[in-house]
Amino acid sequence: VLKETLNLGLWYLKGPGFNLKAYSDSDYVGCNLDRKSTPAGNQILGGKLVCWSAKKQSSVAMSSTKAKYVVVSRCCAQVL
Repeated sequence: VLKETLNLGLWYLKGPGFNLKAYSDSDYVGCNLDRKSTPAGNQILGGKLVCWSAKKQSSVAMSSTKAKYVVVSRCCAQVL
């Protein structure tokens, strides 16, 4: 069903409120079984959500700082 919407898209008009915001968060050692974090983030353009993600890390972060660094770097990569 999703492949039937390939011709659809998003249209954003540039105006005075046209700005980009990015948010990210990580739950350090969120899973008690494998101690992996699940970083999440989203990007808002002109007040509208344009991108989001939440994916469990493939490796274990050794500190909460490293877990947050990973999620911030992913968020920045999506913005670029």
